[in-house]
Amino acid sequence: MGPPVKTKRAVFAVRGMSCTTCALGIEKRLKRVEGVEAVSAGIMLNQVYVDYDDTKTDLDRVTEEIQKAGYANHVVRKTG
Repeated sequence: MGPPVKTKRAVFAVRGMSCTTCALGIEKRLKRVEGVEAVSAGIMLNQVYVDYDDTKTDLDRVTEEIQKAGYANHVVRKTG
């Protein structure tokens, strides 16, 4: 068994995410990315919270997936 995985969190500001359908689409897309443990998109603040294992994915991949969904975004905060 390997060392314990410490999940990291990143918060992305997402432009154009204006409805629940937009948020759910982003969540669904990101949940398919290997290493993404949890996703929560909030339309009130236009932010997406992503918990991830950085041994399996990175913030560039998450950013790319949000862009593929049609939204401009950038990291506003990282923890862990």
